[in-house]
Amino acid sequence: MLQDFNICINTQFVFGKDAHKQVGEELKKREIKKVLIHHDNGKFLYDTGLLETVRKKLEEVGIQTLELGGVLPNPRLSLVREGIEIAKREGVDFILAIGGGSVIDSAKTIALGAVTDVDVWDFFTGKCVPSKSLPTGVILTCPATGSESSAVTVVNNTELGMKLLVSDPLIRPAIAFMNPELTCSLPRFLTACGVTDMFSHVCERYFAPDDEIGVVDRMCEGILKTLVDIGPKVLNDLANYSYRAEIMWIGTIAHNNTVGIGRTQDWATHEIGNELSALYDTPHGATLSIIMGAWMRYTYKKKPERFARYAQEVFGVDWDGSNTLDAAYQGILKTEEFFKGMGMPVSFHEFNISTDKIEEMLDRIAFNGEDQAIGGLVRLNREDCRNIYKLAF
Repeated sequence: MLQDFNICINTQFVFGKDAHKQVGEELKKREIKKVLIHHDNGKFLYDTGLLETVRKKLEEVGIQTLELGGVLPNPRLSLVREGIEIAKREGVDFILAIGGGSVIDSAKTIALGAVTDVDVWDFFTGKCVPSKSLPTGVILTCPATGSESSAVTVVNNTELGMKLLVSDPLIRPAIAFMNPELTCSLPRFLTACGVTDMFSHVCERYFAPDDEIGVVDRMCEGILKTLVDIGPKVLNDLANYSYRAEIMWIGTIAHNNTVGIGRTQDWATHEIGNELSALYDTPHGATLSIIMGAWMRYTYKKKPERFARYAQEVFGVDWDGSNTLDAAYQGILKTEEFFKGMGMPVSFHEFNISTDKIEEMLDRIAFNGEDQAIGGLVRLNREDCRNIYKLAF
């Protein structure tokens, strides 16, 4: 039985070949006058002419443009503040991200800060709640995080060593231009990181404390099974439009909450893994592949039937009801094999991450509630998270 929910996914999707070339006419329909184009200064933007094409399409319909490049993985609060200053000074009325999750999150955060006198970091620490935002749009070039239609933004405050998020429907992008052709030149590792991120986004919703298997669970299983099939294939055929299109759309539906509605979600893997990004600047996809198997090993005996079902439906593990723990464990092994097969790390050691700062990472995890814990499937306190880090060594 689905729990009560309230959701509005108000992002317009323009999907397909040359989708990005519609940016001018679509923003003109929205009566946009001045756009801040936000990106990472990547060589791809210039070598392909993408940045110039976007600029021309906007200017052809009378929309003024400004630019702010320089977004890094795990987007920095310092650049966000620079963008807020530009947006306020120049009277920008739309933020357009060209890139992947880091650029999109940076753009969303600029949009939040551009319409308030409050320090934007206060939204991340919970001191203030957003009440408005500039509209944002996305030209997606790196499918992974699903940020192009999610209600979440994540920013890294390097001065404090904290990576925090804001979750609010206000920050869902108004429009996303999704041309799979723009992703065909992504290298293997970034592609694998994206697939891992999508996979984990679905798992955070699938591994719920509910017992009943319903339509949302079957949607999750279908997505996960498709990723297990397509993930290795796209790495062996990086320019395959069909695979790229599948992955691009999966990234979107994996994180706009269509497969997470009406249930208690988990998110412990993300919260534990995010501290690796905050402290070591580890790529987000790698933090997830490192932590997910350890989290599964630590929690699966608390909910073995759900893990066994996952093993059966996603990886084809035999489960007859009497071998539940064994089937569940086989699913965990196959999850790690899937990540390894795409060249992703499944331990600290495989990514050369130090193991001597666990307490520092634990200090930064936002344990909450009366039990001072995280997670939805199993509530995990500081000692539990310490043990998961150690399992991931």
